[in-house]
Amino acid sequence: MKTIMLVGFTKEQHEELKKLPALFISADETDSIEKVKNAHALVGLNRDILDKIITDDLIKAGKHLEWIHAAGAGVDKYLVPELVKSSVIFTNGKIIQGPHVADHALALLLSLTRNIHHTLRKTQSKRPIELRKKTALIVGCGGVGMLIAERAAGFGMTIHVVDEVNIPYMGMIDKFYLPEQLEEALKTADVIFISAALTKRSKNIIGSKEFAAIKPNAYFINVARGGLVDTDALTKAAPKFAGIGLDVTEPEPLPENHPFKKMPNVIITDHIAGLSDVNHIRRWEHVKTNIEHFIKGLPLLNQVDKELGH
Repeated sequence: MKTIMLVGFTKEQHEELKKLPALFISADETDSIEKVKNAHALVGLNRDILDKIITDDLIKAGKHLEWIHAAGAGVDKYLVPELVKSSVIFTNGKIIQGPHVADHALALLLSLTRNIHHTLRKTQSKRPIELRKKTALIVGCGGVGMLIAERAAGFGMTIHVVDEVNIPYMGMIDKFYLPEQLEEALKTADVIFISAALTKRSKNIIGSKEFAAIKPNAYFINVARGGLVDTDALTKAAPKFAGIGLDVTEPEPLPENHPFKKMPNVIITDHIAGLSDVNHIRRWEHVKTNIEHFIKGLPLLNQVDKELGH
């Protein structure tokens, strides 16, 4: 019988899982090293605890570990050397985050294009713009990016994407670029959406050179990770943009005296794109399915390539 270590589960969730043919044990940051020694799997729903316990020491202690699951989409903090080189399968919450994060990306854009931010601040604004016939460039077209493409296409936008993995030839996507073509792609865009995974290769992929390639009066939206963007370079380039919408920053949160806080063309939300009225339901159903698959020896959903980082 498999032993599955649960982190961040409610009592009710734990009770429901007890119906399955496995031994479930609860752990937190105080006893995770000790309890992982007998565990075949570690499944986490609480990111704050996972951020603290997934370390090289924990992986070394988990000599029977076969699988680790993190409920969130971002995994950059968890890919410690011992995990990456191990045979442990790692899964996460990618794909299921898509609908609400994509909604938030469009909410940021519409707040800027319709001058809602100026209305609320009672600051002077230019005439609102409409999105029809504008070109949206989506950097990172996975579970979030694909749904941003779907929503933007619904507004009549032309859709260009940048991704390191070739994507299906969908009718809503007009042009596909590889990462080495990023500068070329940026030159085409009226709106840039950042929805890529943060990895060693994608750290600061948008810097001074990339900002120089972007046309004046474009819109820049980041709902992925702050570390994808060179904050200093964006700060310097900010005046050229018609609007900047950030749900994530580097560092996070920004210092109170950061220039973004006073820029009339910038709006910042506090990393809330990953929340919705139903995201916890999708997350729970996804976790239950993966636990059932693990017990039955079936393939696990949302497996992360530990070398690629997503």
